[in-house]
Amino acid sequence: MDADDIAEVTRLGKQVAFLEEHLDVGVCGTKFQQFMDGDAIHHHMENVRYVDMLMGCYIGHPTTMLRRQLFAENNLFYDESMRFSEDYDLWTRAIRVTKLGNVQEVLLRYRRHNESASIAHMDEMHRLDVGVKIRMIGYLVGDLSPADVAQITAMLRGESVDEAGRLDMLAKLMASIKRTDLCSPIELASVFHQIKPLARDDFARLCSDIISDIPIFVISFNHLTYLQASIDYFEKAGFKNIHIIDNASAYPPLVEYLRASPHRVHYMGINYKHTVLFDSLKFKKIVDSNYFVLTDPDVLPVEECPLNFLYAFLDVLLSHPAKNKVGFSLKLDDLPDHYELKENVLKWEGRFYAKPKEHGALTAYDAPVDTTFALYRPRKEWRTSDFFSAFRMGYPYEARHLPWYRDLSKLTDEEIYYRSLDQGSSNWNGTMSAEQLHKKYGTGVAPDANADQVKEQDAQAVLQNTFGDTFKRRRIGELRGYFLNGRWPLLNLQTVPGESICTTLYVFGKFPLMSKTTDIQNHVYRVFGVLPVWKKDKEDIE
Repeated sequence: MDADDIAEVTRLGKQVAFLEEHLDVGVCGTKFQQFMDGDAIHHHMENVRYVDMLMGCYIGHPTTMLRRQLFAENNLFYDESMRFSEDYDLWTRAIRVTKLGNVQEVLLRYRRHNESASIAHMDEMHRLDVGVKIRMIGYLVGDLSPADVAQITAMLRGESVDEAGRLDMLAKLMASIKRTDLCSPIELASVFHQIKPLARDDFARLCSDIISDIPIFVISFNHLTYLQASIDYFEKAGFKNIHIIDNASAYPPLVEYLRASPHRVHYMGINYKHTVLFDSLKFKKIVDSNYFVLTDPDVLPVEECPLNFLYAFLDVLLSHPAKNKVGFSLKLDDLPDHYELKENVLKWEGRFYAKPKEHGALTAYDAPVDTTFALYRPRKEWRTSDFFSAFRMGYPYEARHLPWYRDLSKLTDEEIYYRSLDQGSSNWNGTMSAEQLHKKYGTGVAPDANADQVKEQDAQAVLQNTFGDTFKRRRIGELRGYFLNGRWPLLNLQTVPGESICTTLYVFGKFPLMSKTTDIQNHVYRVFGVLPVWKKDKEDIE
């Protein structure tokens, strides 16, 4: 950092902790905020990929902390001939041998003024930066001819080029990648798609093989009607790589359906609930390395949705690398009046659709997605550990959440069976009665409920079951464990998946007691989620 930059007092400690927790990261930066010439915050992603460095420098030089021995062993030094792009050039060479990351906090204030080198020599920097990007591409694909360099340079600058020639060059580069561990073919294509979007037909031709191979995972638990509707839709859409993950269902008609299914059925020994794909190590290789679709069984696209919707999803996902997934928006304008939580749903879900973002002819919303239908990028490519980081597509890419259309006063035998076993992992699809749901969300008693009966039930709950649910383990949202009266967190675990998996034990849902972070090589235990007290290789433990 320069003498006129300002570092937060906790900066160095937090960066050391980050490097200790991410042993495969050799360069650690932070978010930073400029001052004097504006107050912009540079929101650099947590996990910086090779393809990100092809788009620009996502490591703030004055925020950097690095592993000195790693750089010495790999002869990683500044190239003084680069003048105003020495740092960018260095990081693009470092990422060949180590990962780059950023602490997701603003830990430095960067002074920017008209005399700054980055402003005074902007044109020279841009020229050098393009040269760095050409070398990065050459490292991926091998030697480039002078004609290739000239065409790729024009493409990187967003200049007008022949579209047929541009598409041919993209296909050539994608087929020539030798270091797919650093950058996949579709990642490289995404660079040029972000600079100048491909025509829809051209994009479809480039991505057709990826789309056809994408695995579709549908989570199943004791609900045949929803699952069957989802599978029928995927078959109609022409998907071939369909997987059903069954969370130890026992409903006899569903068990028979699964036995007869022509698709791959993964039988789980326990109910992992909606996070099964991430909690079970059975699927780790697929989740880490492949694009995939994950959905609960009770989400069904509307009739107007094009069957080739995954092309639109992939288009938006590749254009916004900071997002982990893209899913459907949820249809809200046809909820039946008999659904007693209609107003709650409209109030909660409606807030996500206030600020549309245009993407060519498509509309998307920056809104969280849980395990409702979404296309995910491979987990190794996630730029953030925020599981919910996503876009929801706008009309016609909508879906119905089927439980919102059921009549709670007229439950089917299947629904009664499901509710008798499910502990609930959703605000809108748990096992609570209508009266309990109204009480939880403060909406009063259901209009058609018998008042005397409700009062009697409430009185019995107060006398007999005030603490009856406290010692029953359950999951509410992302917390699992024990909840006072089945509602308020007492002692709970929360697991956050990502490049490493962190499980934290909380008191009252807020105060961390102990955490365990697991990556490919190690388990690290921390008191209060911060202070490391024990670190062991996984082989030593297992």
